[in-house]
Amino acid sequence: MIGPRRSELQRLALVISGASGVVIGLRLAQVLSEKGMEVHAVVTRNALEVANHECISGEWLLETLRRIAASVYLDSDWSSPLASSSFAVDACIAAPLSISSAAKLALGVQDSLALRALANCLRLRRPVVAIVRECPLGVAELRALLSLAKMGVRIVPAVVGFYARPQSISEVVDFIVGKALDALGIENSLYRRWGDPRTAQTPDPCQALFG
Repeated sequence: MIGPRRSELQRLALVISGASGVVIGLRLAQVLSEKGMEVHAVVTRNALEVANHECISGEWLLETLRRIAASVYLDSDWSSPLASSSFAVDACIAAPLSISSAAKLALGVQDSLALRALANCLRLRRPVVAIVRECPLGVAELRALLSLAKMGVRIVPAVVGFYARPQSISEVVDFIVGKALDALGIENSLYRRWGDPRTAQTPDPCQALFG
């Protein structure tokens, strides 16, 4: 079997890059830490800028992440142990992964700590999950994602599963986080799955669109 057994996932690298949805990475760090896993996070400069628009601020993102993760590094910090494959991690999650980072990773470009951490996992044939939030997707974007999929990256689009009947942004985020954990074989009950009897008891949010 390539890589560690799912039950042996203990130390993970988490990359938060400059795509919409930085809160997904933050929620992942929280859930993984609550499961007793050691999370080492890398935050890009563009992610901090996105956070200024989506969250309270980039500084808030960093402060919150530092309370949750085992360690947090800025993308320019090459002194981080994540820069070396000798600092073995069991898996790496990019949440979210920007299309720019996806294209660079597909070409083997490692000009940032974030890309280096992801590349290290790929070179060691450890599980890599990429949560991609981009719309629409053109030929260049799809080509980059296809290349990553062929390299073994598990692509998890940040899309909504309406069958889970999400009632809030938090439930939308948990649906995506749950799908990423599914891709790593990590048990979770973050979202209502297809056929879940709880779904029948949950109001259909679609009806509100039509009065």
